[in-house]
Amino acid sequence: MTHSAAIVPEWRARLEAAGLARAEVLLGRSPQEAGLAGSWQLLSKAGLGGRQRWRWELPAGDGGAPAVMYVKRYAGGGWQGLWDRVLRQGARCSRGRWEFEQSGRLLSAAIPAPPAVAFGEDMLGVLERRSVVILAAVPGDGLDRVWSAAVARGAAVTRGLARHDLAVRLGRFVSAFHQTGTCHRDLYLCHIFADLDEGGRRPPRFTLIDLARTFRPRWRRWRWIIKDLAQLDSSARLVGASRTDRLRTLRAYLGLERGEARVRWYARRIVRKSDSILRREARHGRCS
Repeated sequence: MTHSAAIVPEWRARLEAAGLARAEVLLGRSPQEAGLAGSWQLLSKAGLGGRQRWRWELPAGDGGAPAVMYVKRYAGGGWQGLWDRVLRQGARCSRGRWEFEQSGRLLSAAIPAPPAVAFGEDMLGVLERRSVVILAAVPGDGLDRVWSAAVARGAAVTRGLARHDLAVRLGRFVSAFHQTGTCHRDLYLCHIFADLDEGGRRPPRFTLIDLARTFRPRWRRWRWIIKDLAQLDSSARLVGASRTDRLRTLRAYLGLERGEARVRWYARRIVRKSDSILRREARHGRCS
């Protein structure tokens, strides 16, 4: 049995002041049981399985503002989860540690992601008994929710050049992410946080979340890229994105102009997979 843990240096004093000197404390106890300072909110939804999530608002530091963190704890996962983790991410680390490390890798590549603050893990060989990761909050909300709210209010960003610009920037953002060699496997709009100026006066800011499912495919990478793009496409269709919007995003992703054969080739495969996703998720619900 092995235990590993880390707290990034710039957050160590702040977490210690709140009562968390070692991240592994949260492996076996809830934040409330650990007696940590600040306010806590348990976040729950269908499909979490052995996962637990909390929103943690740390008290204000010396002359500073309160800080918002998200604590994610993983337990077990069964043989299917074990096989998936070992095959996609490797046997050496837990899901909590993987998310911690992926945050650092993406930020180092200039891909906006939630900054990882700490992790702890309890491993028995390749078996993950428990793990935990703490991530700092990022601006905005899921792009599906942000966009739907902007449409409902008739915001300027949903029309004309601002709408065009958003679609292009989204395609470039996803392209930059894929150029790191990483795929997401759950790339719905709810996992792209958007800080959106509804007046369209400044560019949107995107952040990729839910990094636990990311991985670097060693085989058939094209298959996983199409899956990511189809998930993006299916969720865009659900919030009313037009065919023009979606093609504009795809062209920006590929860096190609309208009418080029490669755009049509990608579009056919993406829409075929997107149709399949929408049929399945009509039965089971989308964006887990």
